[in-house]
Amino acid sequence: MPIIDRFTQLRADRPDIIALNDAMTVTINQNATAEQVDRAIVDQYDDMSVSMADGLGENLGAIYRDARLAGELPKTEALLAKSGGLVGYYSSSNPAKEHFDWDRPYIRFPELLTYRDKPGGDAWASTSGAYPSGHTSQAYWQGTSLATMLPELAPQILARTSEAGNNRIVMAAHYPLDVMSGRMMGQHIVERRWSDPEFRTLFEQASTELHQVLEAGCGAPLADCIAADTPYLSDEEALAVYRDRLGYDFPLVGAAGEPITVPENAESLLITSHPDLTAEQRRQVLALTAVDSGRPLDEGAEGSWQRLDLAAAMSASVTVAADGTVSLVDPAAPPVDPAPVDPAPTDPAPTDPAPVDPAPVDPAPVDPAPVDPAPADPAAPAPADPTDPAAVPADDEQDAGGAAQQPGPGTSAGDDVALADDGSLAYTGSESIAGIVAAALALMAAGAGLIVARRRRLRRLR
Repeated sequence: MPIIDRFTQLRADRPDIIALNDAMTVTINQNATAEQVDRAIVDQYDDMSVSMADGLGENLGAIYRDARLAGELPKTEALLAKSGGLVGYYSSSNPAKEHFDWDRPYIRFPELLTYRDKPGGDAWASTSGAYPSGHTSQAYWQGTSLATMLPELAPQILARTSEAGNNRIVMAAHYPLDVMSGRMMGQHIVERRWSDPEFRTLFEQASTELHQVLEAGCGAPLADCIAADTPYLSDEEALAVYRDRLGYDFPLVGAAGEPITVPENAESLLITSHPDLTAEQRRQVLALTAVDSGRPLDEGAEGSWQRLDLAAAMSASVTVAADGTVSLVDPAAPPVDPAPVDPAPTDPAPTDPAPVDPAPVDPAPVDPAPVDPAPADPAAPAPADPTDPAAVPADDEQDAGGAAQQPGPGTSAGDDVALADDGSLAYTGSESIAGIVAAALALMAAGAGLIVARRRRLRRLR
């Protein structure tokens, strides 16, 4: 199933889009505030499933971060950790990078960029391809997983995840199109895990663990903790920021107003946010909240991950008619297709509108609440047992796209996001996940006893 292969057509037929991609990169890099740069450096080197903790809110984020660092969330860590996290264990951006072979901004035009890094860092050391962004893919399989485990805060968590992707542009390591494709890959990875009934059990256990630890830490039901907390962003701001970064204001390159083909099984990402809906009704929610057609990476009738607005879908209030049709309750919801349509994928005729002269781009930087944890060097890679998340090496490049590439039965290290003969992405590894699930169940059972009542109450809610 093709995911991100529209880039080849853009390079061949739309030099205006590629030029705009370059211009946006320069603008975002050069206009970043000191605070944005500090946060981008943290996301560059830290485990983003921890550094993105502030997406949970000021108090809940501190409880989550402390619990992760203290080993009090073993099931959550087993799924989300940068090194060995089971969600991204068989995912990698490397095969796609090699296929598309597009140089990074700091290689193509370093004289137009400002170098951002910590003392002694190596932010511009990688010579691997730019498209897609591996760090962004990792951020999205971590952040999207966390949002499905904690749907009460999905818009904020996903907005913070989008910041981690945008930070790759702040660092001048990637372009907006790289970040957009990294989001699509990362969310597809999470879909494959939620679509696997056995792996879904791991998510459910980790979600229960996470809720218990957060409520114990704040001393109240989670809804009360959220209401009393200082959020990363308001719901409205989080939804707006997330939607803006779905498309980065690129002009349409195809027809607007086309019905969406929701990617197969994408509805599994709404299981926790809309547990009372059927699979078909969840697909309707994804269609009703999707962005318009014609974006640069829109796969059209083949199933468009580009168009899915997961933050809007997870937070949508809906009503169900007697015939099972879903409608959005909020009249201020984003524009939608007149009727959700999900036909069998076809091969649409390619569109090739005349190139346009893009207007100057100056996206307004997002300035969320500050957080300034000390950046830490990533752990040195070392081969390890896949059931030991702390010991499994990161991807084999500086811009890691997945937790690891250790082969499982019947697989090789590079085939997790392999490219088929036609250049499309073939799969993301859930076909080989059975052994990992069994090992993870044993690991999580052994770690269940570590969930303890917290003695410390940092920023305890009054």
